[in-house]
Formats: sequence, structure tokens, C-alpha cells
Amino acid sequence: MTSLSAGRSARRAPLYSKGGPRIPARIVELFDACSRSDRRASLFLVGLCLLALLPGFFSIPPVDRNESRFAEISRQMAETGQLGETRLGWEVKRTRPVGQHWMQAAVVAVADAVGVPSAERRIWLYRLPTLACAIAAVLLTFWAALAFTHRRAALLAASLLAGSVAFSVGGRLALPEISLLAAVAAMMGALGRLYLAERHGDALGPPQRSAGEARLALIFWAGLAFGLFTKGLIVPIYVILPLVAIAAVDRSAAFLRRARSYAGLAIILTVAVGWFLLRRYGAVDTQEAAIARTLIGRVPPDYPGFTGPPGSYFLLFWAMFWPGAPLAALAVPIIWKARRIGAVRFLLAWVLPAWLVFELWPVKLPAYVGPTLPAIAVLIAIAVERGAMALGNTRLARLLWLWPVIGAVIAVAALLGLAVFDGTTSLLAWPFLLLGFFALVTAAGSVRDYGTEKSALLAIAGMLVSGFGVMQLVLPAMDSFWLAPRMAALAAQERCVAAGGGIQVASAGYSEPSLVFLLPQPPRLLDGAAAADFLKEGGCRVAFVTRSHEARFARRAEALGLHIQRGIELHGFDYNGLRELRISAYRLGS
Repeated sequence: MTSLSAGRSARRAPLYSKGGPRIPARIVELFDACSRSDRRASLFLVGLCLLALLPGFFSIPPVDRNESRFAEISRQMAETGQLGETRLGWEVKRTRPVGQHWMQAAVVAVADAVGVPSAERRIWLYRLPTLACAIAAVLLTFWAALAFTHRRAALLAASLLAGSVAFSVGGRLALPEISLLAAVAAMMGALGRLYLAERHGDALGPPQRSAGEARLALIFWAGLAFGLFTKGLIVPIYVILPLVAIAAVDRSAAFLRRARSYAGLAIILTVAVGWFLLRRYGAVDTQEAAIARTLIGRVPPDYPGFTGPPGSYFLLFWAMFWPGAPLAALAVPIIWKARRIGAVRFLLAWVLPAWLVFELWPVKLPAYVGPTLPAIAVLIAIAVERGAMALGNTRLARLLWLWPVIGAVIAVAALLGLAVFDGTTSLLAWPFLLLGFFALVTAAGSVRDYGTEKSALLAIAGMLVSGFGVMQLVLPAMDSFWLAPRMAALAAQERCVAAGGGIQVASAGYSEPSLVFLLPQPPRLLDGAAAADFLKEGGCRVAFVTRSHEARFARRAEALGLHIQRGIELHGFDYNGLRELRISAYRLGS
């Protein structure tokens, strides 16, 4: 099968010479073979997701702040059995959706039952539901795209999503953002089919049409229920805004009658009633649980986003959807000209209203625009399939050089961070980073020979290769970034622990949730003076004190007459507070 966007010239290009490797040709041959059936395409996408997400999946420690907080709440559920408890530390409100927590707690419970050691403290177990939802999101994007274009273009759209930076980051973290992406892809894929059926008419007989519409309606309501269950009340925004836009442009919302489903409404009501009952009549803290919660101290809150002007998401998009973002810019002229076509109109309604609302909203969080990425990928694939990419426009074609530029920035930033903060480098990572960069340069420089599709596939391959170097070989080696694992390991090496006793840990000045997650028992998050009081109680105890709290710790210890022994000093970087840290371990002297 020949790509519809094949290049105009048969001239050989780098990586495609007669005597050299034929990597781009092999990639396209694989893509051709997998685009011949839905089953092959699905298997290809599952493999692509695994290649994109498994590097670093097991080796990157718990990431502060949101992932570690989320995983610790799920850990509490698994250990206590209180499935409605979504608080951490001194928090009062319990308003977080429980779906993703339940999936994580179930995985940990099963792993513990089959004998996985210390299952409750292995972050990769909490990431497994995210991995499953990430694969589902890509497959649902492929399914949704089939409503608007042919299988080959749908496969390209799903591949662009699977190869993006936003997917690579979100699919590795134990957070529900990828669940939201999957839910929106399912809902909009179903609505898109119903919209096009209404717009173009349906040639099927009434019984067949009724059965097909019933299935699509059920998919829509099930996707909405799953989104509410895992992510909460933000989910309907991604449906309501496109529906309002379509109704305003078409001056009709008649296609919504096709989405009626009593079974779907029953699912929604079940989720809503269950959530209400869980919040209203859930288990109340016992006195012991309340005391334990108070003793932990105040854990830092979720990352709230940042305040930025309109246009912030547009700038973030170039990094979030790399390497697909330059292709989106090339597709804009032809997509805008085709905006009156039903499929294009629906996809634009999926993207533009939500994007504009979040651009105008003062608080910016990259995950907010994530559910629009599948529609952008499908629009790109439609433009590529029809051979309409504006490669004749030299200025727009130059945007493809962002492939190697952004790839180089990511690679250099990773290696520079390892050199600056840890004073070392990863020799194993260099070949992967250089090979990935070479592939991106080739993809950008040979687009007129290869065609847009082949260059895009080569760019995705280059991203996967360099991503392996960054995620598997560079990030896990940045010990200065991973203070909590080093503190937990240091506490486990105490002599009293080696003798078979349990250890109690306090931390003054460092209160990241990753430390709470990694320790067998929740630590006490205190200030310097209270850390000295903590040691005075005796037993197998260690207190980690940052340099900013050492003066108060020393004064209080002297006032109490304690004989304090100072242990190893850890040097690191708090990437949430953007500050260097020096943390010393203290214990009672003999």
C-alpha cells in the first residue's frame, strides 16, 4: 500500500540509501501491514503504547507532588479498608472521586495476596491502572477516528497521540488524567457517529439503526459514568461545550435524540447515588485514626496549576503534543477551509470551545486541555490522508525543524540536569539520545522526499528512542531529585531496624508526600524544635532535619539535655520548591 502523502521525488534520502539502513522504509512497511485490519491496528497501538510508557515505568521513583499524594491515599484505602477516605494528613474535606483510588487499591491488594513483597510501597503497582487507561485512550482514539476517516489515517491519529510528550508523561503517573482522556475519547467517538448519522441520513432499516444507536448511546453514557467515577465533575465540560457549539452553528441539536439510553441513565444514577451515599454515610474516623491523622502533620497540597495569560496553553501545546504539534500547524489552513464538512466541524467543536474557555480561565493546568488532543490528532490525520498538508508553503514547512530542536532541548536538559545536580552522566543514554536526534533531523530534512506520513512516523520513532534514554537511563539516575527514596533507604539501614525492630521517622523541613508513601509507617512532619521532642521519646527513631531547621532543633535538643548523634547528610534538589536542600539524619546518642 502506498501512502496518500508519499513524497514527490524518488531520490534517496539519509537513512534510506541503497547501501545503508532502510529504517524509514521498514517503519512504513510495518505501518502498512498493521493498517490492513482493525485487529492488526489495535495490536500495533498496544505495542506502541508499551514502547512509549514502559521505559522508566518501574524505575522512576514516586513523583511529587500529585502522584505521591494520590498513591498514598490509595495505599491508605488498601491498608485500612476505608474505601471512602480520600484525605491525607490534617485535611478535612473528602471530595475526591474514588474510582482511580479503588483501581489502585485493588491492584495492590491482589499483588499483596500473590506475595509481592512490600506491595503497598511499590509505586509501579499504582501506575498499572494508569497504563491500562492509557492503552484504552489510544485504542478509543483509533475507534473515534474511524467515524471521521479511514483506517490508515485513524491509525496515524492514534499513533500521534501515543507518541506525544503529554501521553508519555501522563501515562507513567499514578493519576486519573489519562482516565479522563479515555472517557472523553469514548464519549466523543460515540457522539461523532450519532452526529454524522443525523447529518447525512441513515440508510439502514429501523431495527438495525435502533440497535446501532443503542450501542453508541450506551458507550456515551458509560464513558461519562467512568469519567465521573474517576475524575469528577469536570468531565461534563468536555461534552457540554462541544454540544453547545454544534447546536449554535447548526442551529439544531436533533442528533441528541439518538443518544437517549435508559440503561445509560441508570449507570449515571448508580454512580451519582453511590458517590452521595459514600460521602454522606461513609465510615467515620475512629479516635485512633483521627490521632494518627493528626500526628502525620500537614502534607503539601496538590499542585494547583499556575496563573498565566491567554495563550499559555498555545505555548504549552508545542511541548505537550511534540512531535505532532508542527504537523498541527501545517494542517491548520486546510482544516479551516474544510470547516463546513460535518466531520471537521464536529472535531473543531471538540477542540476549540474547551480550549478557549481554559485559555481565558486564569488558572492554568496542562491536563485541562489534554482531552482535546485526540481530536487534534484526527484532524492532522485527515489532512495527511487527503494529501493536503501545506508543504509547498516554505515558511510553514520550516516548522518541522522543531522536531530536532525540541528533541535536542529535552535531551540536553536531561543530561545537563544530571551533570549539574549529580556531577555525573549516563554513558548508556548517549547512543539513544544521539540516534533519536539523528532520526528527528532526518525526518525534518527529508519530508519532501519521504512525504508527511513517513516523516511523522520516523519522528515518532525518534521520540521513542530518545524517550528511552531520558526516561529509563537519565531520570532514574538523578539521585539529587529523589530525596525521599534516599531518606527511606537511610532509615532502613539503622541498627535498630537491622535488629528486627520497627522504626519511627520524623522530618523537619521536608514534607513531600513521597516520603509518606515510601516509609513503612507514616512519618511525623514537624518543625525543628518538635523533631527534638520526637527523639526525646526514645525507641528506634530517626529525625531528618533540613539545614533551615537545624538551629531550632539544636537549641531545643540542648534545652532538653539530649545527646544527639548526627548521621549522613543528604544533598538534593526540591523540584517543587525549586531549592537546594541539605538534610541530616539525627538519632539519640548512646
